Amino acid sequence: MKTFHAGDKVRFISSKGSGIVTSVKKNIVHVLIEDGFEIPVEASDLVIIDQQEGKKNPFAKKDEFSKVQSNTVISKNKSFISKKSDNSTTTSSNSPNKENQKTQNTSVSPATGIYLAFIPDNQDVLISGNMDIYLINYSKWQVAFHALKSDPGKGFASVSCGLMDKGDAILIETVTEQDARHWNRLRLQLVCFDQKESQLFDSEIVDIDIKTSKFIKEDIYTENPFFDELAHVIFVHDLTHPPLKGRKSDMIHENPEKKTNTVIDRYMTDKNTAEVDLHIEKLRSDHKTMRKDEIKPVQLAFFRQCIDAAITKKLSRAVFIHGVGAGLLKKELTDILKTYPDLEYEDASIMKYGIGATEVRFKNR
Repeated sequence: MKTFHAGDKVRFISSKGSGIVTSVKKNIVHVLIEDGFEIPVEASDLVIIDQQEGKKNPFAKKDEFSKVQSNTVISKNKSFISKKSDNSTTTSSNSPNKENQKTQNTSVSPATGIYLAFIPDNQDVLISGNMDIYLINYSKWQVAFHALKSDPGKGFASVSCGLMDKGDAILIETVTEQDARHWNRLRLQLVCFDQKESQLFDSEIVDIDIKTSKFIKEDIYTENPFFDELAHVIFVHDLTHPPLKGRKSDMIHENPEKKTNTVIDRYMTDKNTAEVDLHIEKLRSDHKTMRKDEIKPVQLAFFRQCIDAAITKKLSRAVFIHGVGAGLLKKELTDILKTYPDLEYEDASIMKYGIGATEVRFKNR
């Protein structure tokens, strides 16, 4: 008889489609499908594509997770785990020694939270071949997640979604050397819950900037407390004390008007106006490593997100500084604005912004 476990990727036998196992009750397997719905399916109608139980699970072979369950104080070790901005520097020689990589920092426990791990398939030549990307739940909570990758020109595209029990490591994608460089920005939507205690926490959105230029450096792949393989591990989000849903302390300082956090918040000059600089050096810290054909799609995607956010926030106006150049960026910005019926636009004040800015006025005010 086939045995199913939460996290297993399965395919339906009698119909098209696949999904991820969320729970198993007797002969009924609950499967999360791509549309985000959970459906009950008889075990006889499923075949396992990718079995997660015991496969590259960080806690299957190493007794790490018991320390979280027993509330042991765990400190983050910065020497083998990068912060979520992925800006930590590696301390090793120019000629990396794999034996040193395999013996460092194996006894230090990581912080409680969510991690990303990039594991080269070729452990002999770490910068060659495909790479597995795992999401790790090193906490005492169950976590529902949705991972989205920045897609130039289209905003964010869904990569994977599912449920992680405490101590789970889930493969969210396998990428080629070529595709790995496009993993420079990831967005995670997380919801923690405790099924046993019937406890639900507030949803959280975490944006991670990843310096993909590091992937060609062998010394970033090190021994770690999660996998037997060398991996580049990034600390994504602290889950020591996730925010309780509807907790009174969270609502004491709330204004009567409901707050909505959006991408345009940090660009607001007052409650009705925003100024956004679209020059690539203002948007991306890794702009010096970007190719020319990668720049404009990022600017356009961010512009569209800002327009949508301004409408959501019911702003009266927003100014977008784009520069002059050959006028190609301005033309494409104008083409996007033409698709929105409830706004007007014109050149912004030359006295204040020069000739390289566009002012957008929203009619929903």
